[in-house]
Amino acid sequence: MSLNPFDRQLESSKQKASDLSASLNSIRQELDWYEGTELAALAEQYEAIRFDLEAESSERDRIANDLKKIESNLRNLSQSIRSLWNPKNWFNAEQRHLRTCAENLKKSVDQAQKAHSQANYRLQATSLRSKSKAEEIEKYKNFDFDEKSKERKEIALRLSQQKKQIESITHRKKQVDAALEPIIRQINMAEKKKAEASSTKRRAQELDEKLSGADNSYERAMAHQECEEKFGSGSPRKVISKMDAEIRRLDRDLEKLHVRAQDVIKKSSRVIAKLILDGNNLCYEDSVFIGLDALKALMPTLSESYEVTVVFDASIRRSTNSGDSDLRNVFGESVKIHIVATGVKADETVLDLSGPDKTAFVISNDRFAEFGEKATVIDRRIIRHEIVAGQVLIHDLGVSETYRK
Repeated sequence: MSLNPFDRQLESSKQKASDLSASLNSIRQELDWYEGTELAALAEQYEAIRFDLEAESSERDRIANDLKKIESNLRNLSQSIRSLWNPKNWFNAEQRHLRTCAENLKKSVDQAQKAHSQANYRLQATSLRSKSKAEEIEKYKNFDFDEKSKERKEIALRLSQQKKQIESITHRKKQVDAALEPIIRQINMAEKKKAEASSTKRRAQELDEKLSGADNSYERAMAHQECEEKFGSGSPRKVISKMDAEIRRLDRDLEKLHVRAQDVIKKSSRVIAKLILDGNNLCYEDSVFIGLDALKALMPTLSESYEVTVVFDASIRRSTNSGDSDLRNVFGESVKIHIVATGVKADETVLDLSGPDKTAFVISNDRFAEFGEKATVIDRRIIRHEIVAGQVLIHDLGVSETYRK
């Protein structure tokens, strides 16, 4: 079972593309048929089929009349044939002749019935061809070429969009696969070790049962020796206890690994288009003011992939001895800078800028406990960062940049 949710999305998206492609091919075939067909030619083909239909109907009726005549002759002849229960009729020349004629008529009946069945089959087939050609003529008359061409363009556009979606999902699937790969490798290793521990436990239990069922000291000694040779311990129960502890440890590890995998999936599956940075929050390493250094180190990486807005408290002007234009010049045109009014905290502005947009995330270490009603807080679209030892780290985004104090 795959842990990557994009596996199912990719399969579904490919199926939709396949269905659209089939629909598009069908419409193209209809358009090609219409452009390559003329109504006069269809009418001529229809008349030819109708001619065949009349001829085959007449032939079928002729054979049916012939069959009736033969059957009538056979019935009349049969009335003159006497029973063979009377031995005299065996050798009577006239009776022998009548019986011979009857046999010949029966053969003729069989042949006529076969010919009638074949004629009927041909007539039915031609009748179906006639009906199909009539439907084709009706379809041609009612065919809306402009509407069908419009439908073809619409499906072609949808298919193109679907293919782009497949490319996007494939790209994101690969990202999640890459993030999950080391975790899955650890899960597989832990499950393998658990299976080995369970196997060892079962074999130790078998030895323990053998030990309990021993009839004498020699058999018990042999069981202890076998246990020592297999497991490095002469006590099966100690081995069982050790394996139980190992299995419990591995179960805890597996639980943690699955939780970690779900966390990776959740983070990797997010669609992030916009980042709102709590600017003042990123100007401190612990409680030491480091100015704009960490932000300047981050901006080239973040602005390359996201639409970035940095929000500052008004106090940033005094802290950096900079005016608004100076701050904007530091980060360039690729980053939006907003400085809130004096006396107003940036927290609410940061949350309102991200608002209900599910693709907008906030970078801040503030928990915004007093703004529990804000959409960003409810949706948990807040990403933490670390500034330590001259580095600024945003683990959720895979960002690690060095800055200078």
